[in-house]
Amino acid sequence: MDWYVLSYAAINGILVGAMLGGIALGLSLIFGVLRIVNFAHGSFLMLAMFTAYWLQQLVGLDPYVSIVIAAPLMFVLGYAVQAVIVAPLIRRERALVVEPISALLLTAGVYILIDNLALMAFGPNVRSSTSSIETTTIMLGDFPINTFRVIAAVVALALAGGLALWLARTDTGRAIRATALNRDAAAMSGIDVPHIYNLTFGLGCAAVGVMGCLIAPIIPLTPHVGLSFGIKSFIVVVLGGIGSIAGSLVGGIVIGLFESVASQFVATPTAAIFSLGLFIVILLVRPQGLMGKK
Repeated sequence: MDWYVLSYAAINGILVGAMLGGIALGLSLIFGVLRIVNFAHGSFLMLAMFTAYWLQQLVGLDPYVSIVIAAPLMFVLGYAVQAVIVAPLIRRERALVVEPISALLLTAGVYILIDNLALMAFGPNVRSSTSSIETTTIMLGDFPINTFRVIAAVVALALAGGLALWLARTDTGRAIRATALNRDAAAMSGIDVPHIYNLTFGLGCAAVGVMGCLIAPIIPLTPHVGLSFGIKSFIVVVLGGIGSIAGSLVGGIVIGLFESVASQFVATPTAAIFSLGLFIVILLVRPQGLMGKK
């Protein structure tokens, strides 16, 4: 094996992994606070990508600039989904189930609804967005690196750092962390737990909205593009540690690096299967995930 090729694959794997970690951030936040799996996570990513695409087609807005519209839009949509659809289920099951399993089926229904509405509205055609950035590659030593991947990876790291800082330093962030630790104790302390749930769901969708705009120039767009990202985000979150922001990035980089390097020895689909094997092995050794706590 050529060490140049292997090193190049490793660099690309780290960049792709950072992107996956950024996409999984919102799911990790929702999972850590609400204790439910948002199966529609990939659908929100797809909607953000379509937002970037149509803003470019209709008003000529660059996908990176469209973040200022897509992120608040995804926040409002996520807040509404939690408040109107998920919250009643949590209220009904609060006395019986700490982690409402039926919420998984509910969010799966939201995923099916959103994806099929997008299919009806936009059709099955593959679309793509472009950016006004002229330099599509930059040189990292002897390695030509895709500029869009670098931007997405760097912003994902910045997003994770900003979110962690906000959760640690602000009153609302502390309220979210307190609710994640013990929602009953948080409620007795005067925290509006239902509002915190709605806010957390909205923030998770806003984070994936940012990443949707960042990957729009990289990933071909279809109404079902979000499904694979949603599944992989779940793997990343569990692997890194549920509710851990740093764990999302670490889990994403581990998966991205492993698949990229393994694809130099076997076919890409086989490398993805091997990554699931790695996922199982790590969880057997550390059931709480790489960065999670017991």
